[in-house]
Amino acid sequence: MSVDKPRVGASNVEIVKVASPSETQRFLDVPFDLYRGQSAWSPPLRLERKEQLDPQKNPAARNLDRQLFVAVQNGRDVGRIAAFTNPDHDAQHDSETGFFGYFDAVNDPEVLSVLLQSAQTWLQKKRRSRIVGPAQWSVNEEVGLLVDGFDHPNVLLMPYGRPYYAPAVEAEGFTKTIDMIAFQADLNEGYPRPKMTQMMVDYAKRSDAITWRTLDAKDFDAEVTRAMHIFNDAWSDNWGFLPYPDEAIRHIAKEMKPLIHPKRFFMGSIDGELAAFLCLLPDLNELSAGFDGKLLPFNWAKLIYRLKTQKAKQARIPLMGLRKEYHNTRKGLALIAALCEESFEAARQAGFTHCELSWILEDNEGMISICKQASAKPYKTYRMYEKKIG
Repeated sequence: MSVDKPRVGASNVEIVKVASPSETQRFLDVPFDLYRGQSAWSPPLRLERKEQLDPQKNPAARNLDRQLFVAVQNGRDVGRIAAFTNPDHDAQHDSETGFFGYFDAVNDPEVLSVLLQSAQTWLQKKRRSRIVGPAQWSVNEEVGLLVDGFDHPNVLLMPYGRPYYAPAVEAEGFTKTIDMIAFQADLNEGYPRPKMTQMMVDYAKRSDAITWRTLDAKDFDAEVTRAMHIFNDAWSDNWGFLPYPDEAIRHIAKEMKPLIHPKRFFMGSIDGELAAFLCLLPDLNELSAGFDGKLLPFNWAKLIYRLKTQKAKQARIPLMGLRKEYHNTRKGLALIAALCEESFEAARQAGFTHCELSWILEDNEGMISICKQASAKPYKTYRMYEKKIG
């Protein structure tokens, strides 16, 4: 264990540099201990969180240069943060940027400040001149600091946050980089659809060039690979984009398979070529409510039962995409509109009442328009911050 003395003014706060399995476990436990009992906190599964940190289990965690920190105050773990550099980001974008993430802490300005300072100092020693975050390894994982929508529970693979985080980050000199929006659709409202939406769906249904189908479960891995190749093309011009390599795609297929129902995973084609996909998943956080993130000894059986009997009312569309050549084209927009309507109907038939579409960059006018045409409303905002540190 390595303990750093904090800067002057925070003498009752110590920073532990995580260096052992037991300290890693403390790092993982921090949010569960901090947020337990808070109404909008939907704990993820602890096993999934542990594997997310493990380079042997999660390809996104490999090849990183990283340091995890735990803040200790009066003998109690009161916060955590990670600092890291990502060689994939360096190759795709620049080698000046480092990142912070896994930012959770009590409402104490000194604790919050010391954590952020620890991440900055570590990155400065790595000769990074800019810090960006929060992110969990890349934009393909969980990113952004919640800045509004605190009353709504965090859904599958979306961050939780407290209202005092943004002021604390800004007090350290961080400024906004970009906002990401989560939309919520009430699946039983918004009818009749706006005229433009209905026109696009009708056009897609009439067009011989536009077709769609559900996922072929017998060819599951290949289907997910096809979808993620579309994703890599569709989002390649977006802020912070990193393509999913084949190894990461295989990992996604394995991790998501228990949650994917073929009738809620759509593949769309234009002129006979795959051009779009949409994946709708149940909110695992809702399904594991009451578990405190734990599967043992008996919660795993409860989770399997809830999955099989489709107990979730909240769904999320975490992945969708349309090949770039069809962006802002009539055929492309019509296909996406049809996939949204088909997925919403399939979700209703399964008993879902709400669906989150997230996250959407604030400058992605095309996707924002599609969300609104689906009668989805913005209900949460996540913000990425940056700061010059060298």
